[in-house]
Amino acid sequence: MTDRRNLPLIIGALWIAEVTGSFETAMILAALKKLIEDFGNPAMVGWLITGYLIVGAAIAAIVGRLGDLFGRRQVLVAVLIVGAVGSLISALSTNFPVLLAGRLMQGVTGAILPLCIGLVHENAGKERAPMAIGLMISGASIGTAAGLVAGGMIVDNFSWHGVFFASAGLCAVSAAAIGGLLPRSPRQPASEPVDWLSGLAFAPGVALVLVYFTMGKDWGWAAPLPLAALGAGLLLTLWWWRASLASPNPLIAVRSFSDRTIAIGSAVTALVAMSALQITVFFSLLMQAPLWTLAGLGFTATLAGIAKLPSNLSSVFAGPLGGWLAARGGGRFALIAGGFVTVAGWLLWFVMDVDSFPKVVVQLIIISFGTTMLFSVAPTIIAQASPPERISEISGLLTVIRQLFMGIGAQMVTTLLAADIVRRGEESYPSPFAYDITVAVIAALCTAAVLTALALPKAPAPAKEQDHGVG
Repeated sequence: MTDRRNLPLIIGALWIAEVTGSFETAMILAALKKLIEDFGNPAMVGWLITGYLIVGAAIAAIVGRLGDLFGRRQVLVAVLIVGAVGSLISALSTNFPVLLAGRLMQGVTGAILPLCIGLVHENAGKERAPMAIGLMISGASIGTAAGLVAGGMIVDNFSWHGVFFASAGLCAVSAAAIGGLLPRSPRQPASEPVDWLSGLAFAPGVALVLVYFTMGKDWGWAAPLPLAALGAGLLLTLWWWRASLASPNPLIAVRSFSDRTIAIGSAVTALVAMSALQITVFFSLLMQAPLWTLAGLGFTATLAGIAKLPSNLSSVFAGPLGGWLAARGGGRFALIAGGFVTVAGWLLWFVMDVDSFPKVVVQLIIISFGTTMLFSVAPTIIAQASPPERISEISGLLTVIRQLFMGIGAQMVTTLLAADIVRRGEESYPSPFAYDITVAVIAALCTAAVLTALALPKAPAPAKEQDHGVG
């Protein structure tokens, strides 16, 4: 374990890396309008978001496992370098295929969080890990805000190429900070040969399933191509599942979910991803819908972004608070506390008439604060329950679960909002009743997450930590 005096520098470097990962995710949203103007095809440009998320989710567990095997610091630096190269390719591109290729390379930064969680445990130890992870994850809120606000300023004053140059610079700074401030990670020699073949089936299987849930609405849920993608993805995932159970040392170990804490923590994550993490989808439409719908607030896109900014900034404190509660009261208590705040934020919809800028800002702050607590605590308790040699791998699996159920949740929310619409000429928007139903379903799923968290043990899971001699 690392000297306590060096820990603030280590957490700071990991915080910068997490800011980088969130910036990469959010920056493209600021550039969408200009990209659509340049390339003229919104569906095609949408692949800059979809492809990035699919790549990140599909490889998070595999890259996390590579970090467990070959050294997390070394693999994280490599991930950041790949992200920087991908950003430069996109920044210098003059046609869409090259732009997309660079953006897909950026997708590897989806593995930043799993590697950082493993590095926190590697350098801080079990007792200090919850607070350290909470501090590190607070960088996600800053990165998202920077991607939207700073990214928007760069696009407005330069061009969409500028956000990719900024991303490349941020990746380079993060790689230098990680390489310079963190001690070299130990390699974890495998007791048995690693089953690489079955593990490599995991990424394409997950990617194909994600393609179905992210593109099914545009392509048609029952169209041959989406159904073929879903079928192939499910077959590959099933084959990986069976091979992982049969292998003495699988690349990605499905047996990890036999642990009660890991299984319940993953279930809570899935429920939160389907519900609370749909905050952007729900409120973006609500704030920009016209006033004549009797539900929309009529905000411009800029004003809607400004309304979201206070919740991003206040959520910086939610991550450390979640870690602090987990360290003192246990992960079960911290998850339930975060869940109650989240549910209260959504139910505020039925108590307070959200019809003005200040009111929507208040609701966004409460929901975001509770959701960020959940976002920081679930990885903490799962990492504590994981074998030390598989922490980043299992944290990567949590990323896969989160992205998959975020995709499912997005389709659920858009379907609910389309269930009852109001029209004026050729324009159609969700009715007040559709918003009410959607909030009720989201709040119910958040409540189910709280009830699921009750099944966690009251005390932290027994330690499986060993001294790796890092220092």
